[in-house]
Amino acid sequence: MSGAHVVLSRAALLSELLAWLNQRFAPDGPSIRADTPLFASGLLDSLRILELIAWTERAIGREIPDAAIRMDNFATPARIAELFATEDRHALR
Repeated sequence: MSGAHVVLSRAALLSELLAWLNQRFAPDGPSIRADTPLFASGLLDSLRILELIAWTERAIGREIPDAAIRMDNFATPARIAELFATEDRHALR
C-alpha cells in the first residue's frame, strides 16, 4: 500500500470507524457501537470484511499484516481500534 502513515489514536480511529460502519452498513437500522459484535450480529460477512479491511488500511495508512487478518481481530469496532491504532502498533507483533 502506498501512502503516508497516518497517526491516529485509538479514540480517533474508533470514532471514524463507527461513523463509517453506521453510514455504510446500518444507515436505517440500530446504531453500531464500539461493542457491537460485527460477525455475530450479521453485519459482516465474507465480502463486507474485505471492505472493512480496505477501509482500515486506508484509515491507518498502512497494510494490515496477513497474520492479523483473523475474525477475532475484527470482532468489534473496539477490537479493531485497539489493534490497529497508531499507539497500539506493537500489539500486532
